[in-house]
Amino acid sequence: MSTVLMTMVYNDEIFLDIWVRYYSQFFDRKDMHIITHGPGQDYVHEVAAGCTFLEAPRDPKNPQLDQDRFKFISDYASGLTGDYDRVIFNDVDEIVVLDPDHPLPLNEYLETIDPKHGVVTPLGLELVHLKQWENDYDYNRGLFAQRKHVRMNAWYTKPCITSVPITWGPDGHGCSHDKFYLDPNMYLFHLKWFDDQFHIQRHQERLAMRFQGDDGEEVILGAGSWAWSEIAYELATNSFLRARHIPLEEGFDYSAHRARVIDSFHESPHGGFKINWFVDTDIRILPDRFIGLI
Repeated sequence: MSTVLMTMVYNDEIFLDIWVRYYSQFFDRKDMHIITHGPGQDYVHEVAAGCTFLEAPRDPKNPQLDQDRFKFISDYASGLTGDYDRVIFNDVDEIVVLDPDHPLPLNEYLETIDPKHGVVTPLGLELVHLKQWENDYDYNRGLFAQRKHVRMNAWYTKPCITSVPITWGPDGHGCSHDKFYLDPNMYLFHLKWFDDQFHIQRHQERLAMRFQGDDGEEVILGAGSWAWSEIAYELATNSFLRARHIPLEEGFDYSAHRARVIDSFHESPHGGFKINWFVDTDIRILPDRFIGLI
């Protein structure tokens, strides 16, 4: 079975380095496609040497920037389904991880998934930095050796693995495929919050991209937390500190969350599907079996 991986970058050197080093454990770099969102992303050729590169157009004053970029991504991924058995697209701060309890590596595991599942969805987990217990991030050490706290977020339970032509919604939440398969062994780790200082600076940089449209109204690029004010973003970040923490001895069991996601599946009136994008209020600890994966 052949698999191709895709991501898109815009000033994302840190996340691209993590993305490439992780996936190149399982896949040939020529099958890892890096889409640069506009020119000036020269770092990709050093960070992702050996990968396949292409450039997507970027108009920084386009109020439909995210919608247009996902049309580009969907069209490109759909074309690749003619040459590959599976296409995996993640934002560059997202990683698909097979639970290490499974005996197969990720690439071989994908071959075991029934071909009838045209689109496969991993369960979304957010890796969070709890600064009261964890130091600033050391870029010379592994990610899972330093960050061990996660919360389940259905917003990142994305239909990101496809073998059929597909149209994803903005940021990959939901898609045009009308069948839903939540894989029982895979997770999508969202890494945005992995370091407090880093993600706050990244949000400030995103705020600086706002501009005044022709109608005089402020144009906000991006959805979700990217659209929040600096104060709202800080309040959301501090909510991690107030969350209930589940001790490791109580287990790393997301079976109830998986069942809730599956039960919430419904067809969208516009075609395709949606799920209930709920966020778990509890934070759990990654078991030691994950250390070393990233």
